[in-house]
Amino acid sequence: MLDTSPAFAPAPSLPVAETQLDVATRRLRKAVVSCELAPGAFVHEAALAERFALGRAGIRVALTELSVAGFVDRHARQGWQIAPVDGALVAAVLDGRRRLEPSLATLQPSGQTQAALAALLGVMDSVSGRTEPVALSTARSAERQLRNLLAAATGPLARRWLGDIWDHADRIVRMLDLAGHPIPPAELGDLVSALAAGDAEAASLAIAAEHRRFSEALAQGLMLAAARPAQPLVRSARRTRRTATITTEQPRPLSKEQQR
Repeated sequence: MLDTSPAFAPAPSLPVAETQLDVATRRLRKAVVSCELAPGAFVHEAALAERFALGRAGIRVALTELSVAGFVDRHARQGWQIAPVDGALVAAVLDGRRRLEPSLATLQPSGQTQAALAALLGVMDSVSGRTEPVALSTARSAERQLRNLLAAATGPLARRWLGDIWDHADRIVRMLDLAGHPIPPAELGDLVSALAAGDAEAASLAIAAEHRRFSEALAQGLMLAAARPAQPLVRSARRTRRTATITTEQPRPLSKEQQR
């Protein structure tokens, strides 16, 4: 079942094995990847703790974990900044995918996994070519679930690295969606077919082809987004409050001596 719920939607109940820290980390990460916490924005622990109804200590640990993966960065006296989406990040994501994903070519998915992969491909095919937000969201959710199934067959370190690099890629794609320049979902049919046939060479070629397609689509989307008028620079929450206080202060009346 596809998970299209908002990142900050209250959960009806928590799994027994999931701690509050796990909840904070998972939901904060989802909010960053989905751009509900906008790239470049500053956030504060107190505000996040209130929004999640969690302790600030748990929020701080969750933010620290996200900073290790490169999603946020701490700034003294300004709070935490959501990592901007810039050229350096895009280059790192493309390089990371080129280095990590070829290892998937040697996977041998079980019959049950192959059936699940085929079902997810069917979902993607059902909305192929459609550009309305709901269709794109459905396709991207199915694509990510498919990738997660493949990553689950790797070792724990590879699975974590792949998860991080795919989350960064998803964040870039989501930013372009919100900017009105969506890129097409991945084409993973050839990869799934090659893995089912046990053809590692064909799987490697399919992975390389998808890298080229993604790089070209990403470059075009970023150029279109860059052509829009520049947005004001993001300020820290502390500086914004201070500016608002200064600009809303009423002028003091002149003394009698100044009026003369």
